[in-house]
Amino acid sequence: MVQKKKPEIREAILAAAYDLFRDRGYAFSTVSAIARAADTSAANIYVYFGSKLDIFLELYEPWMMGRIDALHEKVRSIPEPDVRLKAFLHTLWHDIPVEENGFSSNVLQALATVPEDDPRIRDLSRRAEARISEILVETLPEDRRHLAGDGALARLLAAASDGFSVNHHDQSSLELTRAAVDLTARLMLGRPG
Repeated sequence: MVQKKKPEIREAILAAAYDLFRDRGYAFSTVSAIARAADTSAANIYVYFGSKLDIFLELYEPWMMGRIDALHEKVRSIPEPDVRLKAFLHTLWHDIPVEENGFSSNVLQALATVPEDDPRIRDLSRRAEARISEILVETLPEDRRHLAGDGALARLLAAASDGFSVNHHDQSSLELTRAAVDLTARLMLGRPG
């Protein structure tokens, strides 16, 4: 007999998983722990989701894409190109990586456990990079937009963001992050020195 899915159980699973991923990280959040926190059984979790990765992706994609959309709105409101680009980089390399106890670092933990033939995280990363590239084209002054044309710069910035996410607990590195933002902005604007 097929068990009828209840929306409230599904939502409880997602809420419990979100809290655990945020507090412990993907690697240390088991399906059993998610089930306990959701007040259900581990077997019941598999009625709603095929795997822990399925749960994570359901949570992570809207979380990350929402932050990228908010980043877009933020930089759109800044008229000065230098300030706009620095705000873009600082948000991408500091604000998002430290938010929600470094929630963005969960994607790297998940990626480390995914079989190579599972394209979902890579596909999500490409969608995020494409949005970052679009925002970058708008953010850069017109004479520097060619830098963002092929998506390579967005990939580089996203990869750097992953590195900042891994180190989100290191509050002493904030000054180094600011220096990296300033240097990168100067290079992207063609104003080294």
